[in-house]
Amino acid sequence: MAEPEPRPGAEPRLPEHVTTPLLTLITTRSMDEDYAHVAQKRAAAGDDGPQATRPHWSSLLAVAVLGLMAAVVAVQTDREAPAEELSRAALVEQIDNRSDQVRALQSQIADLNRSNAALASSSTKNQGELDDMETRVRRAELVSGFSAVHGPGVRITVDDRPGGEVDGEVLDEDLATLVDGLFAAGAEAVAINDQRVNALGGIRNTNRAVHVNGRPVNAPYVVSAIGDPRTLQARLVETYQGQQWFARVNNYGFVYAAENVDDIRLPAAPERVLRDVIELDADPNSGPEREGSSP
Repeated sequence: MAEPEPRPGAEPRLPEHVTTPLLTLITTRSMDEDYAHVAQKRAAAGDDGPQATRPHWSSLLAVAVLGLMAAVVAVQTDREAPAEELSRAALVEQIDNRSDQVRALQSQIADLNRSNAALASSSTKNQGELDDMETRVRRAELVSGFSAVHGPGVRITVDDRPGGEVDGEVLDEDLATLVDGLFAAGAEAVAINDQRVNALGGIRNTNRAVHVNGRPVNAPYVVSAIGDPRTLQARLVETYQGQQWFARVNNYGFVYAAENVDDIRLPAAPERVLRDVIELDADPNSGPEREGSSP
């Protein structure tokens, strides 16, 4: 029988196999296939007359199995519903706990970042202080003479008066006057015959020999001074010690020659152990047992 065509504008009808429930559709199609199979057998046997039909036993078995399966699924679903609900609640609780842990870890990370920033700032400050102390130490070593130095300056050669007369010999006090004049003129470091002159050293006469830092030096005496070669010699003449030195050169006939040098290298002065130290703000009359003095 032909189905009526849908009226214009009406919504198309869905096929029957779409709207029919699944269980009904399976049962109906299974039974139709059984009827068709029986009809084919009868036609092959020559029995085309109408006979009373009855459902095949396999169809009934299929229906029973499907019903049993549906019942089992329903029972299992009802039984598993509380367990699934508990599992969901447990997962939600775990998510909340892990979220709290993540927030705590994020807070710790922020604290550690702030601590690292503070440590980096402190390290930078300490490094700056260390660099400043190293600069001060190098400056102190330069001034005290306990570090080797080099730079431009003046080299002065001093010798006894020709003839070998005793009154024409250069003495320790003569060299000390020249060295004091060079420092007053702006020299940063001075050495006599490669013996660095500093506050703990000294220029002394032992009999007729001159000793610098306790070591003998012989004439001619080479006095090397690091400083500005453009002004060092001129300023030496202007200092009080320089004027005394040049007066002795003229009076005793010392040999004197000076030249500017682009690079002079001076060794460090030998180290000496301090026997007594007094702080600048301490009482100079206090004994070793008082604060401000140490042996």
